[in-house]
Amino acid sequence: MSARYKDMAEKIKQKLEVFYDKYTFNQDRPMIRFGNFVYFEENGCILRSVADGDKGSAEVLLSTEDLCFHDAFIQRLRISPDERYMATSIKSSNSEESTCIIMKLDKLPVIERIIPNVFSFEWATNNVLFYTSQENLVCHNVFLTTLTNTKHTELVYTEQDPRFFVDICCTKDRRFLTINSNSKTTSEVWLVDCSHPFKSPVLVQQRTKGVIYHIEHRNDELYILTTYEQPAEYKLMKTPLGSCGMENWQSVYTLKEKTKLIDMEMFKDQCVMFLKYYNHLYLNVISLGSHSVQSVELPAWACAFELEPHPEYNTSACYFQLASPVQPPKRFAYSLVENHLIEQVEQEVPITLNCHTVHLTAKSKDETLVPITVFHNTNSKELHRKPLLVHVYGAYGIDLNMSFKAENLMLIDNGWILAYCHVRGGGELGLGWHRDGCKHNKLNGFYDLKACMMLLHEVGFSQPKYTALIGASAGGVLAGALCNADPELFGAMVLQAPFLDVLNTMLDIHLPLTIEEQEEWGDPLTDDKCMEYIKSYCPYHNIKPQHYPSVLITAYENDERIPLTGVLRYIHKLRKAVMDHASSKYKQGSPAPNIILNVQTGGSHCAPSWEDSLNEVAGHLAFLHRELKLEGK
Repeated sequence: MSARYKDMAEKIKQKLEVFYDKYTFNQDRPMIRFGNFVYFEENGCILRSVADGDKGSAEVLLSTEDLCFHDAFIQRLRISPDERYMATSIKSSNSEESTCIIMKLDKLPVIERIIPNVFSFEWATNNVLFYTSQENLVCHNVFLTTLTNTKHTELVYTEQDPRFFVDICCTKDRRFLTINSNSKTTSEVWLVDCSHPFKSPVLVQQRTKGVIYHIEHRNDELYILTTYEQPAEYKLMKTPLGSCGMENWQSVYTLKEKTKLIDMEMFKDQCVMFLKYYNHLYLNVISLGSHSVQSVELPAWACAFELEPHPEYNTSACYFQLASPVQPPKRFAYSLVENHLIEQVEQEVPITLNCHTVHLTAKSKDETLVPITVFHNTNSKELHRKPLLVHVYGAYGIDLNMSFKAENLMLIDNGWILAYCHVRGGGELGLGWHRDGCKHNKLNGFYDLKACMMLLHEVGFSQPKYTALIGASAGGVLAGALCNADPELFGAMVLQAPFLDVLNTMLDIHLPLTIEEQEEWGDPLTDDKCMEYIKSYCPYHNIKPQHYPSVLITAYENDERIPLTGVLRYIHKLRKAVMDHASSKYKQGSPAPNIILNVQTGGSHCAPSWEDSLNEVAGHLAFLHRELKLEGK
């Protein structure tokens, strides 16, 4: 980081630490209740305590430090049905691959097996584990391994299509393992009978282009969450186990248009769907007997949702957490017996009383209405003079991240306005919202973002010279495109691990994700129209000598998803354009923007350690403070 920002970054970091200490609770997330025990994570260790007992008497089953996994975190945990074995995956922040550790839970837990490069895994029986292997971001092979006296490992399934990615799940009743082969738009599922794990997997429904489906099981019926049939949004269907082809699928429930399915959980007699409709969260509880539906509204302040693990099929409550960018997570339960929502008071979570939320809709170029969520300090006066931080993503059908971050409270406290633009390409308004912003519709997301920025200024939220744009990963495409086309709309831009050279990346078939990504960006290798379309918005290809906002890019040395070479090409070309513009006879004497690249040694895609993250946030905010000239504000 340039010395220009160091002193400011250190001051901001000190303030951030106060907010992190005050508002960040329970960094070690609870894991799962299974049988007579609760398994949970604390300080890089997995512990086990008697269910409903005192966690203070818990025993340590595994320590990442003792296993020499430094700067690592626990990603997944699965307990064998008889609770004699525990399988867990450990991932370093410097790598995309995880290592699976299998522990035998005797009086003194011992390591039974270490399997490298594992993505997902599930127990079929007490001593048979299925897992998928991952290499170079590709996951195509499924193996089973036994922990009996005659230990062996064998290949069970191989995916041949490079567009597909394979993972493993277990149905809630533990009757089947599902081998799920998914591309961005198409699915195929194979069933492994847990009572006969060595039998060949059985195909549910051969892949059909454009049809996504996922499987659950109950009472000899398959429940299918799928996009099959119109409308092309998610719907819940079912079919007898012996007649699982899609011609036999019967409708149970269909999501209404522009509804986002966030998650779904199956229980013995109910299916709970967590839904979002125009950024309002609610539950739909579907009776699996009568197919009746009960809708439960969630608190209006909630923007983000996280379902807690529920490995037990026959349970009385469904637990989850709600949060917003300015509200720390709060735990809730939905009682499946009494059919009502319960707020869990486990700790005193402060509510941000001095923060006001505003919901806006911007009219895009084609008159589509685009939602915007705005947060600002209730006590702020003259909002048009306050700094504005605009968040954008808009890709892969993934929602813009609206989870809690302690730094947001510091920004609100300091008078900042935070705006979240839910542009097309993301998933906020369902599958159609994604389809309308990918491939040959990618420019819709760009027009949405421009309309959002203009509306924010029109209604009195800040002004361009005090406005900054922030994006990560694929969010860099829309942010970078707007930076080229309308640089006068904002004064600074911060990008983290950004995707900026779309065309060259999609032309390089040697990169691990190029073929898989064609369903999001198109295939310029075989389609000239697609090549010209990508070229029309690609941030790298549209850099030109003009006035640009100041730019800070954070990249990661070990990032396998966003090659560092593409970021370096972008920075080099942008700096040259800035210098050419500044040296022109018409612009001599005008201040040139600062174009800064911060390359983090180690660290994989957008996954730095907590301390590195704190330093990065402080650096980003110091950069914005200087470049937006907020010293006196």
